[in-house]
Amino acid sequence: MNNIDYLEEIKKEINYIVTHEENDDLWGKEGFGFLSNRKFDRAEKKFKELIMSQPKHQEGYEGLAYTYYNINEHEKALWFMQQAIDLAKNFLKGDYIDIEVIEEMEDNLDRMKKKKELNKWWEHK
Repeated sequence: MNNIDYLEEIKKEINYIVTHEENDDLWGKEGFGFLSNRKFDRAEKKFKELIMSQPKHQEGYEGLAYTYYNINEHEKALWFMQQAIDLAKNFLKGDYIDIEVIEEMEDNLDRMKKKKELNKWWEHK
């Protein structure tokens, strides 16, 4: 499967979400809660919904990357993490995100590439 297909697959599966029209303020928190509790199927769905609702925001992509990493879908994890970093860098240009957030994401991407334990920042919030 090529990389663009990942998003097309999500669009087909999560076709009930209207971009920028959802009350999605807590979806990221919910997704990371599922991830912390190892409810990977629920985390995956929540992060996919978040991606569909906010396709230009990194949180859904980052969460989905961590979810895929935890279920040993490393190719998908790497792709979604790189997307998250690229999107986050766009927010950096407008000073809407701290550089430390991006550095943490890049560190976790490096850990994914080396198949190491992730820095699970979401478990400390």
